[in-house]
Amino acid sequence: MHTFDIPSKYLNSDLFLQETGWTLFVLEGKLYVTGDCTKEQAEKAIEAHNPPVPKEPTVEDKLASVGLNLDDLKAALGI
Repeated sequence: MHTFDIPSKYLNSDLFLQETGWTLFVLEGKLYVTGDCTKEQAEKAIEAHNPPVPKEPTVEDKLASVGLNLDDLKAALGI
C-alpha cells in the first residue's frame, strides 16, 4: 500500500482500477494505492490518470431522473 497527498485533479477509482489493476481510494485526507506495484509505478499511474470530469447535471437532467420535466414541476407547484 502506498500513500500520497491528494492531487488537485479529478480521479476516478473505477477507471484507475481498469487502467492499472490497482485500487485507488481516499481515507482521512490521504490518497492510497494498493496492488502489486512500487510507489514509483503508482505515482506515475496517478500522474498519467486523466479521466474526463463528469458534467454537473442540469435541472432538467435531475427532474428526468425522477420521471418529471420542467412543465410537470411547474404544474405541480401551481405556477
